[in-house]
Amino acid sequence: MEPKNNMLKPEHFAGDLVNMQEQLFYYALQLTEDREDALDLVQETSYKALKYSKRLHNNDHIRAWLYTILKNTHINYLRSSHNRQVVYDTDELNQFSSQNGDFNEELPDQLLIKKELHEMIKLLPWVYGKPIDMFLSGYSYKEISQYMNIPIGTVKSRIHLGKKQIRKVYTA
Repeated sequence: MEPKNNMLKPEHFAGDLVNMQEQLFYYALQLTEDREDALDLVQETSYKALKYSKRLHNNDHIRAWLYTILKNTHINYLRSSHNRQVVYDTDELNQFSSQNGDFNEELPDQLLIKKELHEMIKLLPWVYGKPIDMFLSGYSYKEISQYMNIPIGTVKSRIHLGKKQIRKVYTA
């Protein structure tokens, strides 16, 4: 039996992956709305694609497969503890610090910055503040859209405009 032309060929996979970098970047930029985060997301996607390339059975599906990896990586990051709000309960903070001898000394500074950010978000009109607050809590655009009963594009727009208002305060 003759092998199919669309079967995965390792020598073509790397080239296809490299050729997709720009497209992946623009998609990541849409998801993250931040250049550095988008670059990180594309790098993580490329790493996972190379690591799991044996799971892709033919080159015809590489584009969809890479977009799926990128989207899932972004969703996992949003839902991970890296992007969750810090609890401001001082009793829990003190309990945490007493349980962990190697307590990170920068945490109070980070806590203060996050507290300032949340105060800024509270000052925004609800239509901008609520989507940003939910986004920072790890909710997806779709979840925010469903909660607020508005289209996903409106959610993205409101988050972008809210961030813009916050940046004005910090850069003024």
